[in-house]
Amino acid sequence: MSLITLEFFAFFLAVTVVYYLLPGKIQWVWLLAAGLFFYYKNADTVQCLIFVLFLSVNYLASLKMTEESAHPKAAFRTALIFDVMMPMVMKYSGFFFGIYEWITHLFGHKANASLAYHYINIIERLCPPRISYFALIVIGYITDVYWGRVKVQKNPGKFVLFASFFPQMTSGPIVQYEQMDGKLWGSRHNLSYSRLISGLERVLWGIFKKLVISERLSVIVNEIYGCYEIYPGFYIPFAAACFAFQLYTDFSGLMDIVLGLSEILGIYLPENFNTPFYSVSLAEFWRRWHITLGEWLKSYVFYAVQQTEAFRKLRKFCKKKLGKGYEKKYNIPQYLGLLISWFLIGLWHGGGWNYIFGVGLYMGVIIILGELCKPILAWLVTLLHINTETFSYTLFKRVRTFFIFIFGLSFFRAETLREGLRMWKSAFSLFNPWIFFDRSIYQLGLNEHEFHILLFSLLILLTVSVIEHRREIREGKAEAGCMDECRKVISSQNYVFRLALFVILFIMIITWGYYGSEYNSSDFIYGRF
Repeated sequence: MSLITLEFFAFFLAVTVVYYLLPGKIQWVWLLAAGLFFYYKNADTVQCLIFVLFLSVNYLASLKMTEESAHPKAAFRTALIFDVMMPMVMKYSGFFFGIYEWITHLFGHKANASLAYHYINIIERLCPPRISYFALIVIGYITDVYWGRVKVQKNPGKFVLFASFFPQMTSGPIVQYEQMDGKLWGSRHNLSYSRLISGLERVLWGIFKKLVISERLSVIVNEIYGCYEIYPGFYIPFAAACFAFQLYTDFSGLMDIVLGLSEILGIYLPENFNTPFYSVSLAEFWRRWHITLGEWLKSYVFYAVQQTEAFRKLRKFCKKKLGKGYEKKYNIPQYLGLLISWFLIGLWHGGGWNYIFGVGLYMGVIIILGELCKPILAWLVTLLHINTETFSYTLFKRVRTFFIFIFGLSFFRAETLREGLRMWKSAFSLFNPWIFFDRSIYQLGLNEHEFHILLFSLLILLTVSVIEHRREIREGKAEAGCMDECRKVISSQNYVFRLALFVILFIMIITWGYYGSEYNSSDFIYGRF
């Protein structure tokens, strides 16, 4: 049951009506029942049983981490190993077996691959949907309980509701317990007209981004990536740029739907995007893109790794060999921690070297090089008398960041790392910028009319992003949640104008949206995780 189906909207309408009719004390029970039903509709019986086992192990382990427990460390380590190994075994067995095959081949041995992949396919079919998201949410919870940041949730129903609130179980955002404690239970949520309209506006905007923009871009991306041998030269960076906007409108559109539905229920989830294409560096880009994943890794991986005994010894060694101020020039412990975090980001996105390189190590290395090259860049700015306060210089940094990002992201879409490298090799095999002027791009699956609809829709997206970005310009700092700025502008207008605006948006979705017999409503890119 995907979020963009009549079945889901009927389900959500029923959930919402009953939810607001119930007393406040049991509203959370209804949300729990709705979440379990939603998960049941998206998984088979065995997957549901494994999911129940997963939650049960973590709930029981969290109870053993209280002050009264005799072995809190053992309970934490057991749950942590279980949470890490479940997605590793059930989702990435094929990837790790491929590494094993390669190693054994080097020593002249041959593994029984056919039998192994038979069992791997069985295991992967048993993998509960969205287990990667559940694992991160629950790992964060048991870590906070073990560290004493939050109190253990002794009510099993509330624990399950936190881990599986049904709008966010599709693809996030990745919430932390302290962000949700008190929102899902504790006080009655009353129906609010302003909140209902605001949530519906956001849902409609998310559907527009998904069906009108992302699905059209996917036609171009699939055509070039599927036959990249016959599309050399400038077709490759064009496809990479299209995929960046396809992924953004797909994933941020999904987040708009999730956050809008939650807002209707009176539950505000953390933002996951904040106009990332305004970023002037790759590090800033990833603070604006998939925000909750970055915050999770910073809280539970990067800082945790820095506090280990090995990294403490490494800092002492660096201080002894490089001097007290080594952090300003060569902060080796921090850079190593970043590489570990980025490796895990790549691995989390998928069991393949294209993910580990493209959205993992490549991004980490570029960010580290950016830190190391700051003195050189400052010297060049002084030497060339560049005014860094001008719009042109800011625009240059944004364009530079965009192209650095889409190069790595292109491997996310490629089937393998080798295929991604071959694509970029073909990009430099022919100089053909005329494809943007001789109507060649109209032969990539979208005719001229469809392409003009895409351009007009992207112009609407740009206009909204400019409005969203106004708060940052006004306040001089980036902050998540700037989607509210656009809705504030709309809410300040006359009722007739607001009604006309969203009637037009609804008509554009109906007339321009990609759906029908060939459309896969569950095909959100990040839904696979």
